[in-house]
Amino acid sequence: MILGKELRRYPQRARRELRARAAAASVAVREGARVVFTLEACLRGQPLSGSRIVADMLAELGVPVGRIVLGERTRSTREEALEGLAGARAHGLRRLGVITASYHLPRARRYFEEVFPVGHVTVVTPEAFLQRARGLERRWILEGIPDAAVMRQERPIELALSAVGAALAPLPEPLRWQVEVRTGALYRQVSGD
Repeated sequence: MILGKELRRYPQRARRELRARAAAASVAVREGARVVFTLEACLRGQPLSGSRIVADMLAELGVPVGRIVLGERTRSTREEALEGLAGARAHGLRRLGVITASYHLPRARRYFEEVFPVGHVTVVTPEAFLQRARGLERRWILEGIPDAAVMRQERPIELALSAVGAALAPLPEPLRWQVEVRTGALYRQVSGD
């Protein structure tokens, strides 16, 4: 599963990060992954959803269209975790590999591990596939690695979102998850909302 990336802020950097994630997923498919999920909704101000862009990138890398599960419905990392679980179940998958950027890894890992059974999800960065990547995959992964400046920009956002999650922790899980999903939708201003 490739996690989404908002394209409105820093659009060129966001596309590089999505290319890196797509390249890593291409390696995973070549090594036996049955499908690649890309589920991000179309956000207001974007002509295409991140998922549609990622699907095009996967096709460019030679991933068969039949192996790409394109959904345009998630608006937050929490929603990606919930939809990832539903997608894994629908496709009869016991395990799910999740690909995201290094600055997003701790929060993404926490969310996915909260909804998946222990040992059934692995959250990694594209760099984990670098040694096995070929040609264009390798170039895309290298171009998408966040540098120190990106880490400084993203770290406060991740800390704030983690703080919101911690503040909601006393709520029952279903309510907390609903609040987080809705907050993600409001923050990211999903088209049609």
